[in-house]
Amino acid sequence: MPEKAKIVESPTDQEFQVKLSTKLESLSVPDTTFNVPASISSSGLNTLIQGLLEEVEGKSLEFEWLCLGELLRGKLSEHVGKRNDITAETVIELEYIEKNLPPEPQISANHDDWVSSVAVLGNLVLTGCYDNTVNLWTLEGQKTLVIPSHSGPVKAVAWLDAETFVSASHDQTVNMFQWNKETNSVEGVNTCRGHERSVECVSVWGGGGDTNSNRVFATGSFDNTVKLWGGKLVGEEAVPEGGSQAKKAKCGVGRGVTRTPITTLGGHKEAVSGLAWLGEGELASASWDHTVKIWDMEMGGLKGELVGNKAFFSISYSNLNRTLLASSADRSVRLYDPRSQEGSLVKAVFTSHVGWVSSVSWAPESEHLFISASHDQLVKMWDSRSYKTPLYELTGHSEKVLCCNWSNQAYIASGGADNHMKIFKSNIS
Repeated sequence: MPEKAKIVESPTDQEFQVKLSTKLESLSVPDTTFNVPASISSSGLNTLIQGLLEEVEGKSLEFEWLCLGELLRGKLSEHVGKRNDITAETVIELEYIEKNLPPEPQISANHDDWVSSVAVLGNLVLTGCYDNTVNLWTLEGQKTLVIPSHSGPVKAVAWLDAETFVSASHDQTVNMFQWNKETNSVEGVNTCRGHERSVECVSVWGGGGDTNSNRVFATGSFDNTVKLWGGKLVGEEAVPEGGSQAKKAKCGVGRGVTRTPITTLGGHKEAVSGLAWLGEGELASASWDHTVKIWDMEMGGLKGELVGNKAFFSISYSNLNRTLLASSADRSVRLYDPRSQEGSLVKAVFTSHVGWVSSVSWAPESEHLFISASHDQLVKMWDSRSYKTPLYELTGHSEKVLCCNWSNQAYIASGGADNHMKIFKSNIS
């Protein structure tokens, strides 16, 4: 312990023993112990490793550094100073991993009103807008269709598969659409009715494949309920022909066959603002009532509950690490493990935004990366192993950001009160 005390008192005069390791086999170095200054940072460690690798293939390489399970930010002494089990004799393993390049702005697509929701699938982007329309874009920013199917602002959109999608609105309805790629036309096939106030969020669950026959989706509303709907389109023959090859789709309000919910879940005391499937038959719902509820959809009952200190706005679940992100009015993002016996305990709190965090989204193929959107006009990219400092800030919005989506590993989409949908190339392999 005396050595530990000495390190804390005068870290600049101290050294740590470290071993460098990596899972990047082509960039590994001999298993050797090095003495490094306690004041060394990730840039200093990069200088050290570059010397050892002698600039492999003529390229100067940069890495992120993992120390004790967290990304190294600042000095090594600051990182280990809070640990009571680290002394001058301890050999600390530092793992170097590939550094992610900053996302690159691609396009900015203007709308006639606030962009409330975005959903990316392949090369296509759905947006929901406060001008009552659903919009279909390419990732290159080309507007494919404008669908004026609602009588109130569109609050959420989601893909059922490559040819069908749904939109939820302030007009209390959820519309289901069939899109014909060859003719660039759309039909409003079904209208889901049952909510008594604005429908705020949609989440889709179902098996893979080219059809929506196995898919179901859930919606959350200002009426404090969650409703479950069948994802298979029904009654197509009863729907008048709709759509056009023009930019403006001829899809009138109420033309789809009316659908009723399979199940209604009541229990929240305020608006349901976010939904995420945790697996087959298990759904999480976030609410302004400061709770995230876990539902057993087969039993139709409550399975668990996570309690926060402010309203929750958005949630996102990762099938890779089986954890749940929740964004909140306290300007933070929290990480939970909903399946653990202590699921109500917060595993990490990510603090950097200075406004309400309106939306959060895991990367689909990276177990540590996610994005958050905030009323502070920023979208931030995070690594879950660095909870105080984001990797990058994605700038460009001039008003509060209302939504973000990372369904396509290569592209990030966001929308805001500046009437713009923005696309960033993530540069994640």
